[in-house]
Amino acid sequence: MLRSTALSGLLLLALATQGCDIGSSSPAIKPLDLDALEMGDDSDKGAGDDLGPTPVELHGKLHVTGTELRDESNHRVQLKGVSSMWLNWENDGYAESLQGLKWLRNNWHLSLIRAAMGITPTGAYLTDKAKAEAQVTTIVDNAIAAGVYVLIDWHEEKAPSHQDEAVDFFSRMATKYAGVPNVLYEPFNEPTDLTWAQIKPYHEAVVAAIRAADPDNENVIVLGTPNWSQDVDLAAQNKLVGNNLMYTLHFYSCSHGGYLISKAKQAMAAGAALFVTEWGATAADGGLDGLVCLDKAQTWMDFLNPLGISWAAWKFDNCQDSTCFLSADAPVDGGWTSQYLHGEGLYVRARMQE
Repeated sequence: MLRSTALSGLLLLALATQGCDIGSSSPAIKPLDLDALEMGDDSDKGAGDDLGPTPVELHGKLHVTGTELRDESNHRVQLKGVSSMWLNWENDGYAESLQGLKWLRNNWHLSLIRAAMGITPTGAYLTDKAKAEAQVTTIVDNAIAAGVYVLIDWHEEKAPSHQDEAVDFFSRMATKYAGVPNVLYEPFNEPTDLTWAQIKPYHEAVVAAIRAADPDNENVIVLGTPNWSQDVDLAAQNKLVGNNLMYTLHFYSCSHGGYLISKAKQAMAAGAALFVTEWGATAADGGLDGLVCLDKAQTWMDFLNPLGISWAAWKFDNCQDSTCFLSADAPVDGGWTSQYLHGEGLYVRARMQE
């Protein structure tokens, strides 16, 4: 079922790393078996606004109770969506298309988009603040217009080195979007070579800045954790004080298995609310080998879904590595039926539609 055009280019290698760390395990990668899992609805309902309430109309302002993300009616809510690629390398504009976002909302049941604002590479925030911030605000404004949630991500691995810049940025974002229920904040994508004792003061400073700029709302903030946002169990041993705080967990199914699920369980047992702000059904390098591990990804879904843990799939782009779920010829503004899906695309679509 749906084998040919949807997976064109699956075995091609990408030219540059755009994923995450290489992980700590090297499991055998099984061949792709599309017949083993339902791959989703291929209909095209368009991008209109007449298909019922939007996710934000349904759920309103979000908050954290215990280890759960809950909506305005205090019902548990699981957000499912996509992450942009590093916005400084996002040349085609997929993540900045309002029509495309509405199409994903209507057809894939997207409820969240993550704006991954690169910080340190050439052309990223530190070297072109105006461009980077404009990309983020375009995505946020589109999410507001589409009635979906949006995660503003400071996409960096050594954020304490740029704490002043982060405090300034998030203060301005929280001021600009004060009172807007759509907005969530992610101040530190993937800490590397830093202990939780080094990371925690940075988070405390940024959280304080966000709360000072919008003291009446306390929007949800998702906090990066050590070792590429994997050591959630360590962060859970010394959590930040405050309301509506969650902790970031990232996984790539070809590289990260049961040991990381065990860490997640330990963190939740210690009272930490988790949010998977980035994942892929690939190796942790973003799928440079072109392969996907759907059976291992399904093990993760079987863990996340009963607990209502929200997630954003990496990544909303048309590159050749297998985390890019759009094909090279995919249009920018929607219509992404199977002929335009690539790599993990069919699988991500089906998991969002569930």
